[in-house]
Amino acid sequence: MVISDKPRVGKAQKKKWIDLINESVHSSDDIDIGDIDAVSRDFVVVKRGFVNVHYYYIPMGKVEGWDGDVLWLKVPEEYVKRNYERDILPDPSRYYMKEFPGYTAVFPEVEVILPKYTTPVYTAKHTTPEDFRVYLCELCRTAFDTEDDLSQHVSTTH
Repeated sequence: MVISDKPRVGKAQKKKWIDLINESVHSSDDIDIGDIDAVSRDFVVVKRGFVNVHYYYIPMGKVEGWDGDVLWLKVPEEYVKRNYERDILPDPSRYYMKEFPGYTAVFPEVEVILPKYTTPVYTAKHTTPEDFRVYLCELCRTAFDTEDDLSQHVSTTH
């Protein structure tokens, strides 16, 4: 046990999504499902494993919040595995990744919650001009013309 005369300050302060990359993600049943690998306006991409790598494309609506140590989900591990696991790397032109910081978007605010308890090599794909960009839902592979249409689809369907 560590005793300190200084209060715990700033641990669960407001954070930006891009600052949460490489932070741990736990399901609602308190299973560590991996670390945040990439973020977009609609999804948090969680990477689990080093040799046998799994990627989970989790809609922002399924995120409970950040407690200063862990990003918590609203759903259990089995639900995440069954519904959100994909065998594809996040595309740097559609996701913010620390290795490829070229993606820009207006991210939703990170919900700060009370604490529950006291990198591979990527190759960038050729990006298309904004006029010809297609926004793809990683869960059902449906294409949309605008990022707003994709956001609406994710929030209502997944």
